[in-house]
Amino acid sequence: RAELVEKIRVLGQDVLDGVSFGFNNAVDQLKILNPTAELDTEELSMLKRVGNGQIIIPPEYAEMVEEEEEDEQENGEKGQEEEGHDESNS
Repeated sequence: RAELVEKIRVLGQDVLDGVSFGFNNAVDQLKILNPTAELDTEELSMLKRVGNGQIIIPPEYAEMVEEEEEDEQENGEKGQEEEGHDESNS
């Protein structure tokens, strides 16, 4: 049973990784196809969808979107700290 549960977890992660890759690839292609347009990709997420002409977070993905946004903020802050650190070393 444990083996089956692990296999399902691995397959689920593989699916998520594939969807994430496809989503990011589509966004990158849109940027290449529209080089003169400033596309606002800040609020894009593979977990969000369009509803009533707006980008919405389906309730079943709300917690995952919050975690994704927190991770992005932490990564951005770490990147800024590293940039500042590099500047002080010059």
